[in-house]
Amino acid sequence: MRVALVGCGQMGRAAAYALFTAAGTEELVLLDRDARRAADVSDWLSGLDVSGAGPAATVSVATDIDKALTGSDAVAMAMPWAPTESAVRAAVRAGLPVAAITRPPTSALPALEAGTRAAGGTVLLPIGLEPGLTELLAVHLARRLDTVRTLEICCGGVPAGPRRPLGYTAFFGGENDYHLPIAQRESLALRGGRPVHHPRFSGVVSRDYQGVGRLEAYHDGMAPWLGEHPALREADCTQKTLRWPGFAQAVTDLARLGLLADEPVDVDGVHVVPRRLVERVLAPQVRARPGDRDVVVLELTAHGVLDGSPAAFRTTVVDTADETTGLSAMARTTGFTLAAATELLAERAVVGTGWLKPHLALSEELTERVMRSLSARGVRWLPAHQMPDTVRPDS
Repeated sequence: MRVALVGCGQMGRAAAYALFTAAGTEELVLLDRDARRAADVSDWLSGLDVSGAGPAATVSVATDIDKALTGSDAVAMAMPWAPTESAVRAAVRAGLPVAAITRPPTSALPALEAGTRAAGGTVLLPIGLEPGLTELLAVHLARRLDTVRTLEICCGGVPAGPRRPLGYTAFFGGENDYHLPIAQRESLALRGGRPVHHPRFSGVVSRDYQGVGRLEAYHDGMAPWLGEHPALREADCTQKTLRWPGFAQAVTDLARLGLLADEPVDVDGVHVVPRRLVERVLAPQVRARPGDRDVVVLELTAHGVLDGSPAAFRTTVVDTADETTGLSAMARTTGFTLAAATELLAERAVVGTGWLKPHLALSEELTERVMRSLSARGVRWLPAHQMPDTVRPDS
């Protein structure tokens, strides 16, 4: 197959690696608005020792979107929404299916669906770690129960060890170089299938993960379409972000002091947004340093009824940064998922027109293919397994 990858940042780099080493890839075409970045990824791939992985794909760098799309079987996109939106339109016009990691703003969803469906296009998104694997594995669990009563998703990327001042390390730069996950907002959850909201950073609970340690999880919202799956339409669902202990409390304290407000304040005649100032001050202190490594943990637990009795199932994904390739755990779990989904599109294993939500579009068989692809690249996945049914933790 010939695959085009648009966007060669950290997530795109991981997707490029997975596509380049996939058995079915004959040619990989790279495109980035920064031609030097695409060329760097191409040179990196070409220098990899993949002698044990079968015939290596050829890699080329395109100069524009039309050249990248010509002759391709599918397109992977790893960019923010604004460039993704225009690239999606070009791919749909060219008759190519698209997989992308980006979660569009809610306001853009009706136009995405209407425009793609009218053109007969296929757009599968968002399909990365979160959103993406979170929803796929939610359904993977739900299928084990006759009735799902509660679903808890805990997902996060943390430094291998906590570092002052927040126990948090920002492994991503670029357009988000000075944006930290500290904004105050309401977080979506489902109660009986109906949307409810919790304050972000509330509902803190502790979780122990073998090989990682004790982390804390706090409310941080979910994809609003999770409850559209028939098995989850009447369930209580929460999604929480994992961090080293103390992060949520530190952010809450900053907010109580008014330091995370979004309304400008006058400072000696200069209007300053407190949160943006705090981010500017903190960002250099939490930015990843050479040698820093991250860990990703995704754990989902579902409680419900099976054969008339209470039952609970759990599935877990854990990954660590790869020193050999230099890929972070967050890039691996996001980019590898994107690559696996793109392969399915290239094979026409995923069919349909319009905006396809991954957890509704992928069968159990295709979800397991995605997970096997990640497992083959060293991502540790413990599939759904039954556990003693216990009282659902406070959320």
